Amino acid sequence: MDDGRETLIGEMLAALKNGDTVLAASDGRTYSHKEMQGRLVEWIPTSIEAKRVCELSSAVVVAAPHVSFDNWAEYFANRLAHDLRCGEVLAKNFRDEDGGKIPVSIGRHIHVNRPSESSKRGGRERETDRALRVFEEYRAALFAAGQNSPLDLLIEIHGHRRHLKLEVATAGVDEHTARELMQTYLGLTSDDSRQPQIAIEPIDRLKFSAKRAKEHGSLHPSVCKAALHIEIPRVCRENEEARGRFRPVLSSWLKSCIKLLTART
Repeated sequence: MDDGRETLIGEMLAALKNGDTVLAASDGRTYSHKEMQGRLVEWIPTSIEAKRVCELSSAVVVAAPHVSFDNWAEYFANRLAHDLRCGEVLAKNFRDEDGGKIPVSIGRHIHVNRPSESSKRGGRERETDRALRVFEEYRAALFAAGQNSPLDLLIEIHGHRRHLKLEVATAGVDEHTARELMQTYLGLTSDDSRQPQIAIEPIDRLKFSAKRAKEHGSLHPSVCKAALHIEIPRVCRENEEARGRFRPVLSSWLKSCIKLLTART
């Protein structure tokens, strides 16, 4: 991207953040609020990519559908896929107001892991043709990374800021199995009080239950036989020390999860 384009992107993002309805830009043109959003949608591209193919005998994929919106999700997905030797899928820049690459609303808040979008962060979801195309591309990338459909296990990586717990929504996991997974995690973290507590379905009631992804998205049985929808708290992502401390624990736990869940699929 040339310097002039980068300058305009910066000017437009700043104008939208300030609530300006009109921008007199450095290129000599005047842009309305709608025109600024349209240009930013065009100039800040989205992508969905199968980064790695699964090397395991079962079809297991780690995916981060909200890269940039979920800060450091790409970091965890990259390292976990390497550690676990499983497939990897990354989807980038589909959700605006992410605090990083797209810190304001540019009219593109597509959920990726289900065929819906919202007009703004936290807004009501609606199914659209655009969102359906994105979901179908994401699903195809999952199958390509797993080398099979449906997947034996999908591990989706997300990030949250609501509390200090690691939340794990599940699909295809009964209560007995969830207790086994919980006990394994507790065994890995019992000697380190800095590690987050875990809440896992169907044992616990979660803030992030991934209901819509279970109903008609990536956690549906047509996509995967079992799924772990992992919400990593900010305390585990906010600095290098925290990430370095938590990542090996998460990797070790997921190795146990793969062994248990793929044996049951």
